[in-house]
This record gives sequence, structure tokens and C-alpha cells, in this order.
Amino acid sequence: MTPRLWRAVVALVIVALLAVGLTLVPSRSAPRVALKVTGTQSLVCPSQDPAVLSTTVRATDTGDVRGRAIESSTSATVPAAGLTGTAQPHVVSGTQAIGGLSSATAGSGDLKGLWLAACSPATIEQAFVGLVADATHTVSLLITNPDPTQATVDVTFYGAKGRITTQGSRGLTVLGNSTRQLALAPLVSGEGPVTAVVAASQGRTSTYARVTGAGGSDWVSASAAAATSATIAAAPGGTGARNLVVTNTSDRRTTVSVDVLSASSTFAAAGAEAVAIEAASTVTIPLDAALRGDVSGLRITATQPVVAALWSTSAEGDLAVSPARPAFQGRSVVPLIPGSVLVASNPGTAAATLTVILRNESSMVETQTLTVNPGTTLQVPLTTGTAVELNTDSADLRLSTLVTTLNGVTGIGVAAWGPGGPGEAEVSPTIDPNLA
Repeated sequence: MTPRLWRAVVALVIVALLAVGLTLVPSRSAPRVALKVTGTQSLVCPSQDPAVLSTTVRATDTGDVRGRAIESSTSATVPAAGLTGTAQPHVVSGTQAIGGLSSATAGSGDLKGLWLAACSPATIEQAFVGLVADATHTVSLLITNPDPTQATVDVTFYGAKGRITTQGSRGLTVLGNSTRQLALAPLVSGEGPVTAVVAASQGRTSTYARVTGAGGSDWVSASAAAATSATIAAAPGGTGARNLVVTNTSDRRTTVSVDVLSASSTFAAAGAEAVAIEAASTVTIPLDAALRGDVSGLRITATQPVVAALWSTSAEGDLAVSPARPAFQGRSVVPLIPGSVLVASNPGTAAATLTVILRNESSMVETQTLTVNPGTTLQVPLTTGTAVELNTDSADLRLSTLVTTLNGVTGIGVAAWGPGGPGEAEVSPTIDPNLA
């Protein structure tokens, strides 16, 4: 055996002995430490030129909330009192429990009334049900892209006679960190109530509809995604028109039934026990008599997927739109307007438990644990504090804030909440002992 080969054999034997020896060394134990983690979320809040309508944006969370105006790259802490006079939609960020709303009032003029809308996350599709663009109503879609990259959206309209073919509503570009306004008048004027579905083929957006006119003014928030069952919390009480607008987004005819979720029971809405809706079409169902002037919830059941919203006008002529929302299930800290009412509707078959914590900034003022019986609607007056923490494990409960007076202006406004954030999760990561 040559000296070179001999050295190679010796080296190989040494390496083998080292490998065997290392397997006999006891490994160090690495402790498993439970870590609490929570996600983050950003919401977009509508706003308008303060010279036309001064908007206040409020957002609350378990900790500080950061915010920035669209077209700005600088963020700052959002004060508890909110930001007033913001000209652009505002992006607020916090944990997954963050909640926000925009509010405004006008005592006179074309924008007269009480404006209210919950802030919403950006997504790839949103439906706006019951929009009317005619001689007495002006409607615009405010399509906001909060991300730095460009988004592209298509807007599809569904009217009384089916899908409406329009020019100028497909392939719309929304630059990063910007808002694009799309007026409905040249596209679907005179069609009666229509539903607009804003779908992103690139990126994501957060959209609101702005409605002004003789029948009142308001921001219209998106309804829950099309489904065979939908629930609306906070049908306002009192006098005035109550019109439920339902759109069948499928390519098949559907039959819709509507139940009223009152304070004590469920009953079929008179005249809405079996309403036929053709494919890709929109219908309006008057519910003034069925609701009897009471604050209620609505459960809509259909044989094909539908989207829905309730359009309400007050005795003073103010407008409020209550969209169907997904189940709240989870936890959120939402801004509180003193004198408002939290409306909880339970369309399910089992009782739902709701924890309501009134907060004054970081201090806890009052805690209530409430039961919402199946098929009923519960009202919770919100009298004091700056925020209300909402928590429920129910897979059915829907929650909205109903406001009838703000800044001395009487009207109606609805902020629909949900879904809530999942809260904190506890994880126990496994650590490789060789890296410990």
C-alpha cells in the first residue's frame, strides 16, 4: 500500500469514528416556550373634501392605531378623538381587533343628513346593493387602492332586467396608494336600483359608494359575498320607507323568502314569503308594513346565491343603508358614539353569547355578557366611553351600530361590523436542539 493511499484510509477511519462518537453524545434539551402572537390588519375609511363635507375618521384597538391619508406615505398615531377634516380616504392599521368608522353631518344643503360607515379591509371583490342613479340621485363609486402597486378592477352591474352591458367599466386602473372615482350616471342612469360588483383582476381595493340626492345622502358599504342565506342587523325603527334590495348573482332563477328577527321572535315578512328573482337580476321588496316601525334584523333565504341591503329613509328624509354582513365571530374594538345603539341579530337555531366591554381609551368602564336568543334581535344602548370591545364565539351573530343623532343633526346611520379578528393565538414552536 502506497503512503498516499495509507493516509487516505487512516483519515476515513478517523472520520467514521468521529461520526459514531457524536451519536453517543446526549443532546441538549431545548425548552418549549409558549408564545402569544396576533396578526395585523389595515382598514380603509371613506372621506371627502372638507370644504364640501367635513369627515371624522375614528379607529380603536387594544393599543395604538396608526393612520395615513391615501396619497401620503407618512403615518402617525390616530388620536382617540379621531381625525377631522381629512380630504382623502384614510388607512388605519393595528391588530386584527382594530375597528374604525367615518362619520359626518350636514344640517342643510344637498348633503344634508347623517353620514356613517364602518371602515373595511381591502379585498378582491365587493358588492354594493341597490344603488340608484337618476334625476334625483347622484352616485359614485370611490375605489381605493391602499397598496403601493397598481390594481385593475372590473365593475359589473345587475338591474331589474338582468346584467347591464356598459362601456367604461372594465379594466379600470387604480394606481397604487390612490383613489379612483367612477360616476354611475353615464353608465346606468335611469335603470332603477342596481347592484355594482367591483372585482379586482390585479391587486385589491376597498370601495364605497357615495349617494346624494332628494332621498337622502350616505356612504354605502359593501354587502357580504353572495350566498343562499344572508342576514341584516339594524333595520332602523320609526317611520319612513324600508326597502330591501336583493340581487341574484347566479345564472339561474331563484326564490327568496324574508324573515323578520324581532326582539322576541321570528316571523315571515308579509309580502316577502316567496319572491322570484330572475338570473342576474335585482328586485326591490317594500318592508315598511312588515317591520312595524321597530328596530329588527332580517334573514334572507334563497335557492341561489344572492346579495342584499336594506335602504331606509327617516321622517326627516335622511338615508341609511344596512348591508348584509358575514357572521361577526371573533373580537373587535370599535369606536363608540355616545347615544348610539348596538344591534345584535341572531339568525341561527342556538342562543349566542356576546361580551360587550365599554372602554374609555385604555380604561374599562363596564362589562356585560349578554345572550341573544335564536331568531331574535337585541338592542344594547351605548351611553358612555370612547370604544366598545365586542367578543363572541357564535358563528351566527351579526352586529351593527345604529345612530339617530350626531352633532345635533337628527337622521339615521348604520355601521355594520364584522367579521371580528381571531384575537391572540398561543403557539409552542419546536426548537432544533442542535441549534439551541
